[in-house]
Amino acid sequence: MTETEFRVYHSRLIEYYQLIEMRLKCICAELLADEERGWFERLRDCETDPFGLLIQKTKDIQNQKHIVLLSQDDFKGLKELKEKRNYWAHQCFGGLNPITFSSEGTVKSIWGIQKIISDLEDAMKWDETITERINAMPRKK
Repeated sequence: MTETEFRVYHSRLIEYYQLIEMRLKCICAELLADEERGWFERLRDCETDPFGLLIQKTKDIQNQKHIVLLSQDDFKGLKELKEKRNYWAHQCFGGLNPITFSSEGTVKSIWGIQKIISDLEDAMKWDETITERINAMPRKK
């Protein structure tokens, strides 16, 4: 894989992580919206929440509202997704196991190539799953 191809994969991966974070914010806003504070106001409440906090907030709100939108296995999977996201957002170019490129402009590590492809596929599946859960939510009138 060339460096350019890798960087395209990396950008797509970060995009999917951001989409998933936004969808979790939407879930929180929808579950908390009421007559006093609507969806947009509630969305602003979690506007700056990091991924890990959004996962916990979604779980807490579900428990408070006695709603099962995401299962315990889903939350476990989302926490694993958060760890993958943290690697790609904060460590992949300068952490303990960085992605490096050869002088010919290719990714040096087969592991890095396999990981980015696998993690992108995983993020795409999570985006689809969470979108399906949002679409299945009962809407407030």
